[in-house]
Amino acid sequence: MKRESKNVFITRLSHHLRKQRIGLMGGSFNPAHQAHKEIAEVAKKQAKLSEVWWLVSPKNPLKSDINMMPFEHRLLSAIMVANNVPWLKVLDYEHQLQIANCFPHKRASTIITLSRLRLQFPVTSFIWIMGADNLIQFFQWKDAHRIAKLVDIFVMNRPNFTFKALSSKSVSILGSRCPPSRLGTGRKRKWAFSFATRNTISATKIRKNMPN
Repeated sequence: MKRESKNVFITRLSHHLRKQRIGLMGGSFNPAHQAHKEIAEVAKKQAKLSEVWWLVSPKNPLKSDINMMPFEHRLLSAIMVANNVPWLKVLDYEHQLQIANCFPHKRASTIITLSRLRLQFPVTSFIWIMGADNLIQFFQWKDAHRIAKLVDIFVMNRPNFTFKALSSKSVSILGSRCPPSRLGTGRKRKWAFSFATRNTISATKIRKNMPN
């Protein structure tokens, strides 16, 4: 499948990024949709990010493979949604790590991804962006405590998950809560919550309406 020239892959990323704030959105993107784009736009504005990178996961350890679209199809859906947005990059970073046998059992590991990025871009401030629905189960992620100590975290509101997320067990393992504009500054790890995103679109709803 031909890949769009707009896409920026790991092999094309500069090894000498200037000191800047980059938002990271990992996920299956099964498929990518406008709510993903809205989250990226709000996160960029509120956290004052230079760019947002979508890390399309080859396999999500917390999701079944039964309804998972092929990786290339999910990657292409993300490229199409991010088209004509120069600050929004779609990366096959985790796919490349999988090919290099960096992931145990061939399933993506966020702590490995973040550790590699931190080594490759030591002067860049990375901020992990997740939806409120993901915050609820964050404590179940492998090495969740280490992830919270490695990067600042920006949680974006998802309708019907707001209060459940803010009262979840996962909050106890995060750093100090702060305004979004403070993310990526200082050495002490922080997290922030944005109430601004309210898009109800979900990948599950989209797949139900897709032709067989």
